[in-house]
Amino acid sequence: MSKQQEEYWFKPKHHGYGAVPSNWKGVLVTTALAVLLPLISVVWIMSLTEETRLIGLIIWAFAIFYLVWRFKEFAQRKTDGEWLWRWNGQPYRDMLDEKTEK
Repeated sequence: MSKQQEEYWFKPKHHGYGAVPSNWKGVLVTTALAVLLPLISVVWIMSLTEETRLIGLIIWAFAIFYLVWRFKEFAQRKTDGEWLWRWNGQPYRDMLDEKTEK
């Protein structure tokens, strides 16, 4: 059996922290998250009654946090490189090292 090469769906951002989609699969999952979270949120919040409003909003907040956290972990696994703060593609820590050497 031959080793299957890892396919990356995201690439590190050139400026800032995180990653951006690099192929159609990354665009699809990012778009799905951006569309489904608000839709699910509206349906969930509209279904709450006066008696269940507080606990329902707490559950909703934790669910949104959990789903976003899991998406971030997934995106990090599917990124071709490390998530670092960058400026012009260069990690900030390297820029700080250059300043201290001068």
